[in-house]
Amino acid sequence: MERLEAKREIVRPILANEIYDRQELEAQAVRLIENRQQIEHDQWEREPEVNARSGLFEELTAKGHLSVIESEESVDETNQRTLRRLVNGWVNSLPDWEKERRLSEIVEELINHKVSADIQAGLLPTDAMVLTISNFPSEVPERAASGLGYGVLNAKGMVRSTSFENGVRRLEQVSRSNSNDGSAEQFYMSNGFMIGGGATRVLSSQIIATKRQFPNGVIDVQRALDALAGPGIIYGESRQQPGLNVPEYGDLREVSANREAQAEVQIKKLADYERQINIKYQVGQISYEDKLSAINRRRKELVNEICVLNPSYAHDARGQAAVIHFENAAMAMASGNDEAGYQHLQKALDASDPRAGAVCGGNGLTTESQNNVSAATRRQYLEAKEDRKNWKWKEGLCVVQRCPSRPQKTQVGPCSVCRNCQKIFDKGDNPKTVYGVVGFIDLITESFRQTKRETEFEQRQKRARQAAANQNINKAA
Repeated sequence: MERLEAKREIVRPILANEIYDRQELEAQAVRLIENRQQIEHDQWEREPEVNARSGLFEELTAKGHLSVIESEESVDETNQRTLRRLVNGWVNSLPDWEKERRLSEIVEELINHKVSADIQAGLLPTDAMVLTISNFPSEVPERAASGLGYGVLNAKGMVRSTSFENGVRRLEQVSRSNSNDGSAEQFYMSNGFMIGGGATRVLSSQIIATKRQFPNGVIDVQRALDALAGPGIIYGESRQQPGLNVPEYGDLREVSANREAQAEVQIKKLADYERQINIKYQVGQISYEDKLSAINRRRKELVNEICVLNPSYAHDARGQAAVIHFENAAMAMASGNDEAGYQHLQKALDASDPRAGAVCGGNGLTTESQNNVSAATRRQYLEAKEDRKNWKWKEGLCVVQRCPSRPQKTQVGPCSVCRNCQKIFDKGDNPKTVYGVVGFIDLITESFRQTKRETEFEQRQKRARQAAANQNINKAA
């Protein structure tokens, strides 16, 4: 493996192509593709959980989510396993533009290997990281891009970093909207790099940097891209956009981790399903395409379930037209009216935009409208109802339109219903009627008090976490 000849201090970001031979890496990638395996028999123990977590939240969120994958294996083992997955995922029937992008991703992985080896050899700083900006391929027809899992509704892109500190490989990736707005090209220019334009050119221009330049890693890169895109931009979207539901940069890690923790039951279900499908695949009962199709189908069902339990995901995952129906399904479930819930969920699925909820690689599935409630819809609804008891409460907007807590956020539980509204449902009443007839001022006052108590509790928790962090820093010092 080619390495640096002498130790290199990274006082500013540098292009990987300046220190590694890009042509040789591309030739190596082509050789790997030509000699790829057909079936992967090896499997990292936690790989299904990683796939489930990243796949579900790639479909649920279009922007403003941070995915983190930290390997428990050695760096070298993880490097080789990741490379095999990328190489064996190659499909000869793909269009040329997608082949070019996937070749760039294999070369990116080979660059990760070189950086890792040079860190181990003491030729690069231990906190060196590989940065990649992956933009939406705007030069490609919308239908072709959508079919391969690209987010056409918001020109979804990604910014990712791969680091190797303390012998652990760590991938962090932030999703963003309007990735084809020119901010990536400006980012390269602001660092002194002239790479040209186009999504593929950007994808094939890895940057090597350290925490000296980007203390908060990929989040700092996303912040810089937004600043270059214009004032009032966050994760590629205007802050003035109605209903924008994204965390501030400083809260992104915690909010993303809490989102994933809330969906732990669904993550486990999808991971267990992948293990079952892998057995059939490895003994040759189904093809690789059949395996992916089955996993994607199950993932979509679980995303529908999550959208009932938390309709705030519905816009990104299923499109604007489906939002009201997911909200109605959630309220029907909270009130115990299952027959209405079935109908509303079916309407949500019928209204879903197939371009929403894009997942890398596509799924090869078609969305068919059904006028009657299908058995599959009933099963998904009942599965969501069963999982309600495991759904954690968190801060959010109550789905009941006349709830006195709106438009402020409060603690919401399953189906995004606040405690006050859920109490009303549990008594067999309708919040719309209750709020419209009696005690409206009292309800507003109680809602305010509840929100204040919750805010004070969260502030105490935050102060406690900060005190613990400071104590650890003092001990380390």
